[in-house]
Amino acid sequence: MGQICLAQDIKVQDSILKKKVDSVLVIVRGLMNKDLEAAETMANSTLNYSKKHNYLKGIGQSYGTLAGVYNYQGKTEKSITYLIKSAKIYESINDQKLAAVANVNISYSLYEQSQYNEAKQYALKAHNYVLKSNDVEYLILTHTLFGIIGVKTKNSYEYVSENLKQAKDFSLIQKDTIWLASVLNLQAEAYIEYDKSYVDAIILLNKASQIIRKKEPNNHFHLGFNNLNLGKAYYKMKNYRAALQYNDTSLTHYNALNYLKGLRFTYENRKDILASLGRYKESNEAFELFNQYKDSVFKKDQAFQLNRIRTEYETEQITTQKERVEAKLKLTETINQQNKSYFIGSTIIGLLIFLSSVFYFKRLKSKKKAELITIELKETQKRLAIEKQYRDSELKALKAQMNPHFIFNALNSIQDYIVLNQKNLASDYLGKFADLIRNYLHFSDTGFISIQDEVHNLNLYLELEKLRFEEELEYTFQVDDAANSDDIYIPTMLIQPYVENALKHGLLHKKDNRRLQISICKPSDNIIECVIEDNGIGRVKSKKINKKRITQHKSFALKATTERLDLLNYGREKKIGVEIIDLLENNEAIGTKVLLKIPILKK
Repeated sequence: MGQICLAQDIKVQDSILKKKVDSVLVIVRGLMNKDLEAAETMANSTLNYSKKHNYLKGIGQSYGTLAGVYNYQGKTEKSITYLIKSAKIYESINDQKLAAVANVNISYSLYEQSQYNEAKQYALKAHNYVLKSNDVEYLILTHTLFGIIGVKTKNSYEYVSENLKQAKDFSLIQKDTIWLASVLNLQAEAYIEYDKSYVDAIILLNKASQIIRKKEPNNHFHLGFNNLNLGKAYYKMKNYRAALQYNDTSLTHYNALNYLKGLRFTYENRKDILASLGRYKESNEAFELFNQYKDSVFKKDQAFQLNRIRTEYETEQITTQKERVEAKLKLTETINQQNKSYFIGSTIIGLLIFLSSVFYFKRLKSKKKAELITIELKETQKRLAIEKQYRDSELKALKAQMNPHFIFNALNSIQDYIVLNQKNLASDYLGKFADLIRNYLHFSDTGFISIQDEVHNLNLYLELEKLRFEEELEYTFQVDDAANSDDIYIPTMLIQPYVENALKHGLLHKKDNRRLQISICKPSDNIIECVIEDNGIGRVKSKKINKKRITQHKSFALKATTERLDLLNYGREKKIGVEIIDLLENNEAIGTKVLLKIPILKK
């Protein structure tokens, strides 16, 4: 009886762990198209949580999610390492389907890195797991992998054709699914490189395009891959204008996804298409963009290709000039056949001097133009560095607001309500939590927020945090009518870190009578003043408590906000001011006041 109860307890515990891990990983996958840094942080937190509770499936899922994040970042080697870790976990717990998924992803990643023999080994492992799990969708992919890897490893025509036929037959069972679109794209890739059957490849690609637009019209990954292959096929057929059109469409989809690996392949094809059209300057620009996404291993090849394009351009110009000169010389000879050889010689010398001068001044002009372009490029790089720092600070601020500990606390609270069968409270709490996350993601892109929306978000945040204080928290908002307007905007994610700091360092260490007051007023036409006042233990006692802890808490939110304030104030006459005041009574700390003076933004 005792063994049965223990087995039931373990099953319930695994179910709870699964819900927690799955809930956070859903949020992580939603962030992967918007905030890779926040997605990486949350995935690592889930990995640590799963390791702490020895939840093996959660560890494998976390490794797989991190591999996806690193793949989007263009860190292919790191992505493959985490996929291998994920596969080993699934193999250890005998999960056939997830082991197959992991090995399929490893195989295709190695295929993209031109490591074809290794890719074939992992495709074979995946195929064996698929046969055990009897999963038709992954039978499609494994046979397709055998086919396209066979092209690169120069297997027999029968081997490649048989595997592609098997993949297509299984795909037809699925009808118009996204799997069939993937297989058709990979088959077309094999036709382009193996059979040189470009028309057949275009037929398959157009079929795949119809399926994607019908089933998943916003799937930028598959649409980008589909248009990239169409561009390749038309380029091989020397229809360069059509190739460029599909290449542009692929570039649009990959930019929307910020998929670095796809952008690298697209710019690589783009430089060849533009060069074939004679647009060497644009080809040079595409080549430079391609090299921004390419690993440093290929730097020598970069220099060679760049010099080749430039040499072709200069050679064509010289050839054109030479042909014009030769035509003029022939005409001169025909007209002046009866003239003396001295006159002919003088004319030729004069023409040569003229051409030398033209070439010299053109070269001088090109050199000056190159110097100007270099100066402009340096200024642009400096401006982009500032913009990148600004964007990074916004992402850090968003990361601070979406603190994984806060998210786990919220999910635990929701779970407690469900376990206690308090469905109304669970639903209400989950709704507020979802609204808060949605608002953070929305306003992180806009750069500005109205006072009403800021107060609404702070109120949601404090309602959720109130549970940590077991309802022993009283907070109030005072917003002047002059400030409470839809036309007044301030920078996003600016006030919340100071409210969070007041809770964590001031009020958390106080046992009762916790009060927090947030006041917002408009003392002048151009300034919003925000006061955050708490009756906590004060900064001095808080520092003493933190020193006693083995692991001290680093206030990442305030650090990120401080960096962001420096960037927001850069080059502005009216700067955002912050003043922190210790409240004292008879030399005893009775709280802390933060005074923010924020210039009003124009939308």
